Amino acid sequence: MTLPLTPREAARLADQAEALAYADFFAAAPTELRRRLRLSIEQIADATLLLAPGLPITILNRAIGLGLQHDARVEDVRNIAARFRDAGCQAWQLLWSPLARPQNLLSVLSAQGLDFHPVSNWAKMVRGADAPPEIASTLSAAPASAHDAEKAASVITEAFGLPPYVADWFLQLHGRPGWKLYSVKDGDAVVGGGSLFVAGELAWLGMGGVATSHRRRGGQGVLIARRIEGAIGLSARYIFTETGEPVDNEPSPSLNNMKRCGFRKILSRLNLVGSDHLMPSSNGAEKG
Repeated sequence: MTLPLTPREAARLADQAEALAYADFFAAAPTELRRRLRLSIEQIADATLLLAPGLPITILNRAIGLGLQHDARVEDVRNIAARFRDAGCQAWQLLWSPLARPQNLLSVLSAQGLDFHPVSNWAKMVRGADAPPEIASTLSAAPASAHDAEKAASVITEAFGLPPYVADWFLQLHGRPGWKLYSVKDGDAVVGGGSLFVAGELAWLGMGGVATSHRRRGGQGVLIARRIEGAIGLSARYIFTETGEPVDNEPSPSLNNMKRCGFRKILSRLNLVGSDHLMPSSNGAEKG
């Protein structure tokens, strides 16, 4: 299906869908966990800031969408850096699209002594509302039942290398408006899970993982396909997802599964970190 979007429009909507999903994910956190991790969502210019200083990993400490609705300013970046610093975030990333404006922002920042450098790239992906292909797999995927949701949340947590207590946070998505939590099963055993978020015509597939013991059996592919069907059933028009891009021609099963399910790449988004005077040192890990 050909989408009536320019590349820049697709990039803007992709980041918007991701930001909306994570903002609602933060809102879903149990009260005690929200307090413990000091979770908050803030806006600076057109960027959505995810702040989780109590859990110093960059998947939960990021600035999404800068420069895709309005031209970014050096002052915006200074304010973003100051906010993360003041919140006590030990690790954070500025996500920057090659289609964001102005396109020379990074060189302008560098000239002013504000150096950012990429640590990884994410492939931002989009597809329309046409039906997904049939994916051959010895595993099955479907919206999680109340019985399966807890195990699905636990497997997702483990797949992303997060502390076990985060599983209760993922579990809050089960039955939450706008969300569907999915389970991947081998017979009756839950061996994976993932989420679907829908806001109007935008859908986002994220937080998907399969247990190490059950990988290479088509589980991720069938999980993507079932979530696409779920998004179509909720009248989404544009469906987005993303994954870390391979380095030095390494294999990328995740990217291949997305392409197999009809996603096409919009662009490679840069995950940027600032120089030492912009951000504290960190022992945090990243799950791309």
